Amino acid sequence: MIPTHRSFRQAPDADDSADQFDPDMSNRVGTANTQYLIQQFIGRWYWITLGLILGLLAASYYLAKTPKKYSATSTLLIKQQTSSIMMSRDRDASESIDLRSIEAMNTVAAQVRRMDLLERVAARADVRQLEGLMPAPVNWMPDWVAKKLDTVTSDGTELQGPPAPAILADMMNRWLKVTITKGTRLLDISITHPVPEIAKSVANAIAREYLAEIAGNRTTSRGNSIDLLEKESREARINLQSARSARSIYARALDVHTILDAKEVEQRALQLRYLPKHPKMIAGSAELKQLQENFIREFDISRQAVSDKAYWDVAAGELPDSTKNPDEYLRVARQQLLARIGVLESEIQSATIVFNNMLTQIKETSVNQEAADSSAEVSNLARLPGLPSAPVPAIILAMGAMGGLGGGLFLAFLIIHFDNKFHTVSQVVSETGINVLAAISEIKLHHLEVAERQHEENNPNDQEDFHKNWDRRLVFRRGASTTSYAEMYRVLRASISLLGDESKRKITLFTSSLPGEGKTLTSANFALAAAGQGRKTLLIDMDLRKPAVHKLFGLPRIQKQGGITECLANLATFEQVICYESGHPNLHLILSGAQAPNPGELLENARLHAVLQQACREYDLVVLDTAPILAVPDTRILAPLAHNLCLVAQAEYVPKGAIFRTLTILEEDGTPLSGIVFNNFKESRRLMGENYSYGYYKPSRSGSSYRYGYGAYGVYGSEETSKNKKK
Repeated sequence: MIPTHRSFRQAPDADDSADQFDPDMSNRVGTANTQYLIQQFIGRWYWITLGLILGLLAASYYLAKTPKKYSATSTLLIKQQTSSIMMSRDRDASESIDLRSIEAMNTVAAQVRRMDLLERVAARADVRQLEGLMPAPVNWMPDWVAKKLDTVTSDGTELQGPPAPAILADMMNRWLKVTITKGTRLLDISITHPVPEIAKSVANAIAREYLAEIAGNRTTSRGNSIDLLEKESREARINLQSARSARSIYARALDVHTILDAKEVEQRALQLRYLPKHPKMIAGSAELKQLQENFIREFDISRQAVSDKAYWDVAAGELPDSTKNPDEYLRVARQQLLARIGVLESEIQSATIVFNNMLTQIKETSVNQEAADSSAEVSNLARLPGLPSAPVPAIILAMGAMGGLGGGLFLAFLIIHFDNKFHTVSQVVSETGINVLAAISEIKLHHLEVAERQHEENNPNDQEDFHKNWDRRLVFRRGASTTSYAEMYRVLRASISLLGDESKRKITLFTSSLPGEGKTLTSANFALAAAGQGRKTLLIDMDLRKPAVHKLFGLPRIQKQGGITECLANLATFEQVICYESGHPNLHLILSGAQAPNPGELLENARLHAVLQQACREYDLVVLDTAPILAVPDTRILAPLAHNLCLVAQAEYVPKGAIFRTLTILEEDGTPLSGIVFNNFKESRRLMGENYSYGYYKPSRSGSSYRYGYGAYGVYGSEETSKNKKK
């Protein structure tokens, strides 16, 4: 019975347990993907090694081309009196810097690096007359290239004089390094230069120039510091007096407000004891009203005062009209009075603190400026360096190795990321969501030859060979049927048999996304595996455009009565086209026959249904080898007629996009896919994919777009076309 179509990826039968949900499947797939990613990096060890080697070579080349540099250091002892110099330059910083802290030492270090100080050093005659002051430019080209291009001077040095002081100062800033010796008040001024004498002279020149600057500015800075602090103290005194004056004008209003608060509390207590007509209540209300009027009068007088008029010119807009709503005016006036008093008291407190601080700083500055005359002195002058300080070979080589290793890992990651081929079973399952029926490894002929020789040695009397015309890759022959390759096809046979009741699921169709994935070899070996189980099996070559079953069994394509083409065209009967001489007693073949001028129309013939029904009646299993789905539409016509639809996917060959496109087509057609046969995987695989173009079918490198150019029969695998190409 030929099946009707079912929804995509639906379980074949109601009692099928193969598609039951496995709660641990997601965990297993995630672990498999992680292991696969690690294996991918390990498998691309050569890219990582290449990156490491290139990194070491680049580091070695850098060491060979980079001139050695020498460092000379002058050391200054910084004393407390340097504060006067910094105060004169940065008034705000002087208020918070404690020269016993690391921040103060960092400030002194920044002073040494100032560009105006370096420009004065660069303008000194003794510095500009130093021989070799300007470093020779580094020629990064290889020496033999430089010689051919004639880019090297006779002595390899720059002959021109030093540039302008501003430019030379900028260069000195790159040579200069100022550091603080931890736990001390010692400041190291280091100069790094290719010439040791230059490094020593420039470091000493900067130290002396800084000391001269301190000596010249000390006297001026003392007077400036005192004047600055006295000016700020006067400003603080004026702010304090202004705040106190403004506070005093609200004294009477604040007193009346205090009495008014007390009277309101007393009046609320009377309300709890007496009625409104009681004499005490009447007297209390009159007294309260008089106090409210007194407060309004004192409040209006206070806010008219000149000393705080600027504030009330802005705040008066928030007061309501006293004639229309006197109660609301009273309430808002009391709130504004209290708010203003709070602000003024806060200003008085702040101004008092600032004024007292100014007085303290004036006293401390006077004491500091009356101490020792010297604020800094030379601890050590720079000496002529003996060994170069840079580059350090160990560090450069380590950096080159790390950079090369990172580059190799990144390159391997890119290759893995843009690799659009399937390599493992877990990868197919996790990315497609389709079960893999079997994984068939790459068949290595020399392994089969060894197995056959061993069989001949163990069975010297078994000299008959019924399979001498078979393709060497058909593994169910004498000696080869005991290999692991044959066992893989037996696993495929078992997987398909578990899809459902075999008596109701007789037709098994094998196809692929692209040509060259091994669907014909898989169909033939699967049919042989089923026949070896004692089942009467029929293998039909339904690839009418490029048939290959006859090549595997060493038979002519066109038999005496023809093949499936003649049968579908009603030129021969079903029995006439069966080939019984396959080399296995339980396996019969129907070959393709003559070349079909219109394969698509031939397959849509009603005769196809009758042929398949008759095959199901007479055989236990019918195997169909069909054309690739993406190449031609033939298989899409046959797929709904099969009970088991198997997609052959070749490892490291078919693009992922081709597989996904095939699954989409089958889903759109409503044709169920029983599973995927992962074919020709390699244990020691080459990770870069092969060329997957075939005829005019060519997906993009990412496998996401396709072209179909198989309109005519001659385009897809015509033997005549192949012969012409060979010529």
